[in-house]
Amino acid sequence: MQLERILVATDFSDAATKAFEQSAALAAGGEATIHVLHHLASPVPVFPPVAHLGAGSWAELGPLLDDYTSELRTEATRKLEELVSRAPAGVTVETSIEETLDPVEAIAQKVEAWHPDLLAVGTQGRHGIEKLVMGSVATKLLHRADTAMMLVRSDSELYFGEQPLGPILVPVDFSDHSHRALAFARALASRHRGSLRLLHSVDLLHTPLTPGGLTSRFDTEPGLRDDYVTALNDMLGDSPGEVAAVDGSPAGAILAWREKWGARLVVMGSRGLAGLPHLLLGSVAETVARYCEVPVIIIK
Repeated sequence: MQLERILVATDFSDAATKAFEQSAALAAGGEATIHVLHHLASPVPVFPPVAHLGAGSWAELGPLLDDYTSELRTEATRKLEELVSRAPAGVTVETSIEETLDPVEAIAQKVEAWHPDLLAVGTQGRHGIEKLVMGSVATKLLHRADTAMMLVRSDSELYFGEQPLGPILVPVDFSDHSHRALAFARALASRHRGSLRLLHSVDLLHTPLTPGGLTSRFDTEPGLRDDYVTALNDMLGDSPGEVAAVDGSPAGAILAWREKWGARLVVMGSRGLAGLPHLLLGSVAETVARYCEVPVIIIK
């Protein structure tokens, strides 16, 4: 899998700026182009009762809206130029401003037209991510855009490209999507002197008659952990890295082992063996994206 075209959607928030910075770092060291898209909301005036508007008022309204939109476009252009100036040497950055009522529509149309390898979107952090990941822009894009997507929180710890990337955590459930996530992570590791960390988690069994009501399958099925470790090592192949098979909830295991391994990125599939279409609220990927302290790349 290649990383040659990255689309960054920006509203110039801190989170969106971090999404651009992380994209620029990942684009460095190769022939990659970043396209930064800003959605300029079309002004929708709140009209007073029609009877209160004379002919002169109607005639004046159009130019006023045009002047307002022109000021917004000028300011957005200035901020886009500031972003471009932050890009590392050798990274090509293009910009565009799309004026529509719906930011999701503007971004989705650009994805369909430009076919990026990665779409980067900023979120608002641990406490504000609901605004984007649960029911708003990012969730709608996750359901609609047919491309890999990187979610970057306003408080995410970034990789800036000056040193080796280090560990990339890839949760594995042995589905096609986790194989695709591994291919994407392997390409990033090769490009930025990183290593891979493959993790498979097994849900605990509900056993009401045992203390605590939960039992590890590794305790009830001898050799199961070794079987998973062997399968993970087969997937890892000759790439530098480590593997682990653990028990517990997938999202909890990913977050815990991300911290334990010091992974700089999480790359994971948007759906697993159950074949659920795209990302569902409350899913493993959504939970990880909400609480993970580093950028999360979700592979479609």
